[in-house]
Amino acid sequence: MVLKARIDDLKPWISSLGDGAIAVLSHKNGDMDTIGSATVLAEWIGPRARATGLHADKVSKRMLQRTGMKFRWMDQRHPTLPRMLSGIIAVDTGGPSQIGIEIPEATPMFVIDHHASSSDQWPEDTMLLSCDASSTCQIILESILQGGGRIPLEWAEMMYAGIVTDTGRFKHGSENGHRSVVLLLDNSDLRPEDVLQTIEGDGLPMDQRNRILSSISSMEIHHCGGMIVATAKGGSHESRIATSLVSSGADASIVTKRLEDGNIRITARAPWRSIESGLDLGAIMTSLATAKGGQGGGHAGAAGWMGNANRREAIAFLLAEIGIQARG
Repeated sequence: MVLKARIDDLKPWISSLGDGAIAVLSHKNGDMDTIGSATVLAEWIGPRARATGLHADKVSKRMLQRTGMKFRWMDQRHPTLPRMLSGIIAVDTGGPSQIGIEIPEATPMFVIDHHASSSDQWPEDTMLLSCDASSTCQIILESILQGGGRIPLEWAEMMYAGIVTDTGRFKHGSENGHRSVVLLLDNSDLRPEDVLQTIEGDGLPMDQRNRILSSISSMEIHHCGGMIVATAKGGSHESRIATSLVSSGADASIVTKRLEDGNIRITARAPWRSIESGLDLGAIMTSLATAKGGQGGGHAGAAGWMGNANRREAIAFLLAEIGIQARG
């Protein structure tokens, strides 16, 4: 069975391992929260730890370049872990399939995550630290602060970027997100405006903006138990499209993307007013995985699913579940 862990358990668990390497694994979509968590945690542990994974998104790559933090990209065709491996720490990952590689059997494993819902199950005896936080970077921050002392600037910048992006610029989970930022400001030389400029980058190229606007303009509107739900197809930037639909007035948004392997990926977003009324997209995506297969889960206001299913059937299932929750 999976063992529930506390923040206090992390250091003793690391001390219990042999002298070999510790792989700190990010999830395969490589967003800023998982890359920030992996790189900072690996630096905090020391030379024997290595942050690694299959992918880093554009924001993460800009922040890695800015801070000089170390991250090892695996070859997607032949992913490899460090030799003489003593343990694995997976960060910001709801289940083993989200890592994207096969986990060696009998390797001690510690998982640090903040997702409320997941359809995936970890191997036996995995230590699972799951906290009520808006981002995994906040959990990493709490672990670091237990040791006292000033936080290196590059660590603070990576964790701040993870918190900002995973809260949707503090549109959800804002209270505990803001509290963590205050702790960062009090314990480092962080300048938020500098990091925000790096996060924003130079803007999207025209062709990408055209594709996003095309997806939004072709959206469909559904009424589910008194809620307005917008659905759209997204060739890229599904998260940005889903967030734009919510910002435009939808009570929830669902964006689908057809992947090269034939599967579909679904991204869903909801504003705080919908969450307060009882909507939980993470639970709905977990239900979709149970009903249709694949992997799904996430937070109440930001969730996703990936698998092999008919798009219209999957959308119909999600709309029905949203309607049920909306009607109480």
